[in-house]
Amino acid sequence: MIDGFISRRLSSKLLLLTIGFVMLAEMLLFIPSAALFRQDWLSERTQQAGLLAQALTGVPDYEASTILTNQFMADTDVMLMAAKRDGMTELMLGAPPTETGAVTTLDLREAPRFPSLLQPFRDLFSDGEEVLRVISNSPVAGQDSLELLIPREKLRLALRDYFRRIFWLSLIIAIITGGLIYLSMSAMIIRPVQQLAEDMTAFREDPARRRAIRTRSKRQDEIGQLQREFTDVKQSLRAAFHQRERLAGLGLAVAKINHDLRNVLSSALLISDRLSMNPEPKMAEMGERLTRTVERGISLTDDVLSYSKAETADPQIQDTRIAFIIGEAAADVIAQFPGVNFRNTVPTDLMVRTDPDHAYRIFHNLFRNAAQAMIAHKSAQCRLLVGAEVREGLAELRISDTGPGLPDRARNNLFQAFSGGQAHSAETRSTGLGLSISKELAKAQGGDLNLMSSDETGTRFLLTLPLSA
Repeated sequence: MIDGFISRRLSSKLLLLTIGFVMLAEMLLFIPSAALFRQDWLSERTQQAGLLAQALTGVPDYEASTILTNQFMADTDVMLMAAKRDGMTELMLGAPPTETGAVTTLDLREAPRFPSLLQPFRDLFSDGEEVLRVISNSPVAGQDSLELLIPREKLRLALRDYFRRIFWLSLIIAIITGGLIYLSMSAMIIRPVQQLAEDMTAFREDPARRRAIRTRSKRQDEIGQLQREFTDVKQSLRAAFHQRERLAGLGLAVAKINHDLRNVLSSALLISDRLSMNPEPKMAEMGERLTRTVERGISLTDDVLSYSKAETADPQIQDTRIAFIIGEAAADVIAQFPGVNFRNTVPTDLMVRTDPDHAYRIFHNLFRNAAQAMIAHKSAQCRLLVGAEVREGLAELRISDTGPGLPDRARNNLFQAFSGGQAHSAETRSTGLGLSISKELAKAQGGDLNLMSSDETGTRFLLTLPLSA
């Protein structure tokens, strides 16, 4: 359980990594320090041997000479000290060992500036049976050099003790350093990240619930920026959720009202039809105008209901001869507007990947808008043209009319629902749901619907749909 906790917690990983890196740095520093310790250990014994040689040669009959030599040998572990004078060796203290192993000579008179980094490890892992023959300069006048015999085991034990002390010291330094870094990083990074993770989890479980409000972070680093961005995201999402709830309630109310309104308009349509058949011309004209007005109202209710269902309809994509869908939609529209001249130049063998019902709705909306605009504007030639080109795996379908063009207000909010002014002409009234629904249907099938141009000569739309394989 502890291992799992350590492996999961970022702070625990940071602490262990810090201790490990500090220990690694201490090890890298330990290697040259061990070489310096070895050199200092040998130099200290040669310096003490030089002082003892001065004492012994300066006062040969000094009573304490025996005490000094014994103390020197006990403190420095020197087995023998001899002086070199005029090519002759003079024994100053100790006695040659009766049995000696291998002898390693170390000449300190020409000590290198940088000691060997490998020699301490050779001494540390040696068997300790060898004897070190150390040669150094002598401070006594007339003596060429001093020679010391030191058991290698004594140097090995000194290095081992030094290694042990450095290890524990390094471990203590690593723990203290790791603890300080852990506390500082925990306060600056770990704790804020934990709070942010808790807030994100709570927000994911219940976005609408407001828990304890934290003060807005004033930190100028990346953590502060992350906290502020998350706070802004929460506020934006809560506002969007609240707006969606209000729109859902509004949509339900509109659907109910729309249903009842459609029934009322249907009754009004029957009455207006009877008025239009009145033998009196004025009454018939008023009836026709009333009929057109009621039909326009019914069309608006149908658009609202269609828009409410557009998001839930999943497209059933299949290979479709798009020319047939265009002809079917155009036939239904021309039946309502017989004065429109329609021409379809789309090849009958052009196959696209689309939902036939959705494609029909797209073309029906576009054709009806164009026909309404041309009839309302009383264009001299009411022509509706559909052509197609194939480009980069897409079928580009161009729908053109000879209407009055879109007003500026309509261009600015062309595919936005309920923005007003979506119609082809200022004389018509529309919720703008037809184009909004058509664009959503096109995108749902992997295509798109865009306005190419619109001026006094007419309006041109571009519908793209994927080609069949």
